[in-house]
Amino acid sequence: MTANDTTIIPSSVDEETLAHIYTEAQGPRKGIHLTFDQAQRLLHFHLPGKQLKELSYFNRGYNNRVYLACCTDASEYVIRLGGRLWDHRKITNEVQALALARKALVNVVQVPTIIGTSVDQTHTKIIPHDYIVMSRLPGVPLDSIWDDMSLEEQEKVVDQVAEIFARLRSIELPEIGNFVKGPNGEPTIGPMMEGSSGSGPYQSWGAFAVANIQKEINWLQSDGKFAETMAYLPRIETLVKTIELGDLEKRFQGASTQDASPISFTHGDFESRNILVIGHKVVGLLDFEFAGGFPSEQEWCAGFEWLFARAEDPFDKGEEEKLKNMSQDQKQLLDYFLRILEDKYGIQQFGKVCEEYKVVLYHLQINMAPWWLRDIPKEDWTDKQRQSMMTAADSLDKALTFLGC
Repeated sequence: MTANDTTIIPSSVDEETLAHIYTEAQGPRKGIHLTFDQAQRLLHFHLPGKQLKELSYFNRGYNNRVYLACCTDASEYVIRLGGRLWDHRKITNEVQALALARKALVNVVQVPTIIGTSVDQTHTKIIPHDYIVMSRLPGVPLDSIWDDMSLEEQEKVVDQVAEIFARLRSIELPEIGNFVKGPNGEPTIGPMMEGSSGSGPYQSWGAFAVANIQKEINWLQSDGKFAETMAYLPRIETLVKTIELGDLEKRFQGASTQDASPISFTHGDFESRNILVIGHKVVGLLDFEFAGGFPSEQEWCAGFEWLFARAEDPFDKGEEEKLKNMSQDQKQLLDYFLRILEDKYGIQQFGKVCEEYKVVLYHLQINMAPWWLRDIPKEDWTDKQRQSMMTAADSLDKALTFLGC
C-alpha cells in the first residue's frame, strides 16, 4: 500500500470530515463506516489488552469498508465492515471458506487468519455493522505494481497463481452453494448467502441456473426501472422451462449432462487486487467473501480480468474491443497462463472452446436487472448509465437468441 491508498481516521471526527472521507452517494458502502472508538472496542472484545494507536482507511474496493488498525505494541490487524446489501451469512461464508482454503494452500501462499467476527457476538452488538477482524498479511496488492513488472517477472507470478488456482479447484464439493458451519464446526455447503433464506444448496447445474434466473426475474418484477429488459420476460420464462427439462444441455452437448459441470471450490473474485506480492513472489490471497462451491465456469466469469482471461459477455462490443486492443505482451501472457493451466493442471478456460453456452447464461442473468443500476433512481441515471442499460438489453436479446429462446 502507498500513502495515497490510505486515509488516517482521527480519534475524534465530525460529520464534515466524514463527508470528505466517505463520498459514495449509493452502493454497498453508503452509510457504513468505523470510528476510532469503535475500532478500539472491537480490539478490546476480540484481543483484550490491545491498545489502538492509529486507524487508517483503505481507499480501495467497492463492497466493503476496510481499515488497518495499528496497535501500540506494533501489531497490525485488518477490520472489514460488510456492505449494507448483505447480512451475517457473508461473514460466515468467508470464515468457513478460509478454513478450507488454508488447508489446500499450506506451504504455498498465506490467507488471512480470523481474529473475530460480528457473528461471535452472542448478546449485544459492539458496532452496528457486520465485520471481520483478521490478521494483516505481508506484501502489497499485485495490481499496484503489475504494470511495472517485466514480462519475465509477470510470468513468474502467473506460474504461482496457476498453482494456487489449481489447488483451490482441487477441493471437490458435493453441492452448489455457499459455506456454512457444519454440525461439528467443519465447513460445509449450505444455502446461497444472497437471496431469500433456504435458496439452495443445489444438487445440479440446472437447478442452480434456474434459481439464479428466477432471482433476477424477481428483481425485474419488483423494480419498474428495467423496462428495456422486462420486455424479454416471456422469452426468459421459456429459457427457464428449457433448462428445467434438461433440453438446454442436450442442445449444446448432445445429451443431458445435469451433473457434468464439476462442483469445486470457487474463490469468486480472482483479481490482482486480491493477490499480495513481495517482489514477484506471491505471498497472500485475500477476499474470500464470495467463495463457495460452484460449477467451473463461475470462476472464469467472475475473475482473471487482469490477465484478459475472464470469460466475457460475447455480445458486449465493449468487451470485444478490449480484447482486440490487447498488446503483444498481454496476449503472450494470456497464452502462457492458459497453457500452464491446461498442460500442467488439466484445467481449461471456459468460453468459445469450452461450454460457451454456460458463459452466455452467466452474463444473461447479470444483464436482466443490472446490479450497478439497482441502487440509483432511473431519473438520476447518467448518459453512460443509460447506455449501459441499452447495452445490457441488446446483449440479453442476443443471448436468448443464441440459447434458442
